Amino acid sequence: MKDTCTNKLENKKLLKKKAILDAAAKVFAEKGYLDTSIKNITDEASISVGSFYSYFTTKEEVLEQIYIEILDMTLKLASDASMNPDDSNAKKFTLSMTSAVWTYVKNKELSKVLLVKSMGINELFEKKRWEVLDKTNAFLRKILLHLKECDSANIQDVDVTSVLLTQSIFGVITYWIDEKLTSDLKDTIFTLCTYHLRAMNIDFKDEEITQCINEVLTSDYEKFLK
Repeated sequence: MKDTCTNKLENKKLLKKKAILDAAAKVFAEKGYLDTSIKNITDEASISVGSFYSYFTTKEEVLEQIYIEILDMTLKLASDASMNPDDSNAKKFTLSMTSAVWTYVKNKELSKVLLVKSMGINELFEKKRWEVLDKTNAFLRKILLHLKECDSANIQDVDVTSVLLTQSIFGVITYWIDEKLTSDLKDTIFTLCTYHLRAMNIDFKDEEITQCINEVLTSDYEKFLK
């Protein structure tokens, strides 16, 4: 009985913390980090300022947590999507890339804070932004190394290719989130994936890539993105 009560209390705390993060992401995206006060966040979350301080000490800490959440979510889904050993390399690559893009798109408010609204705030957040890029780059580097070792891709320099891939993904996501890219999302992801597949000389069929993209966009991944 005691364990049940403890679990319920912990779950309640997690839900309230998530509500604060969701509210903060929305306000940060609308007003910008510098113009957002803790009171703005608590008003959006419908909690007292005292409740806020039970979970966070500063709004800077909130933004830092947002960085961590979106990065962890993205890498987990991208990794899970590429785990089936029976899938072709083109399918693994496309599922992984689509999952990464889809995570940011479905978490638009969090992503806008991460990629647009927090740029240039201070040195700490510049480091955090680079941490997101570096961890994404490290993840992609592992994928590229595997493809090269299997002789299934024409990759002359894994390090350079992983950087190019990282920057192109975040460039596309940033333009999409900031509404400077108006192309259909499926077409955008298709172009992103096929461009890199061709660059790495990995065989694929258009129908296979389209099917992979649809598989992610209509899958149960969405339940993780709420």
